[in-house]
Amino acid sequence: MSPLTKGSNVGAIMWCQRSLASTLAALSLAVLWHHGGQALVRASEPEADTQAIRVNITIKARQFHPSPVSVPVGRHVGLIFHNQDVELHAFVPTRFLEGVPLHVEGNGAPQFGEKGLERVLIPSGGREEIHFVPTVVGTFEYRCDLPGHQMIGTIVVEEAAADQRTALGHSDSVQETP
Repeated sequence: MSPLTKGSNVGAIMWCQRSLASTLAALSLAVLWHHGGQALVRASEPEADTQAIRVNITIKARQFHPSPVSVPVGRHVGLIFHNQDVELHAFVPTRFLEGVPLHVEGNGAPQFGEKGLERVLIPSGGREEIHFVPTVVGTFEYRCDLPGHQMIGTIVVEEAAADQRTALGHSDSVQETP
């Protein structure tokens, strides 16, 4: 007998709640399947910048390559991580992304806390993009915090130089997009 035929409002409400929960779960799975299983995370996405800086960072042999990389303050930056190792790695920023609006996409697993992005787990063969506009000048470390990995990379956020190649001089994998 269906809860709706019992004459009980409580039974009808519980039946509706279960139906709604099942429908939402199926809808969520359909959206993930439609997008190839990629995480769809948007937290105050930075506006598109026609002069965006793309920084390709390869993870291989438990190292971040290249490091350090330099980016200008106040310009849209995309950090693109390519995990070429056969194991899971993490990107854990220290301080430079606290409270900064960003957009994360790829097949990793981002984790957010009170101060913003805390870390992104990047699977073997995975790719993760983090788009943001740096707001503070300085030298900042990021790391992989998985047990035994001891991987550290450095991002230098510099004042924008008149000759942009000078400001980006630390990295050979930085590309400006027209």
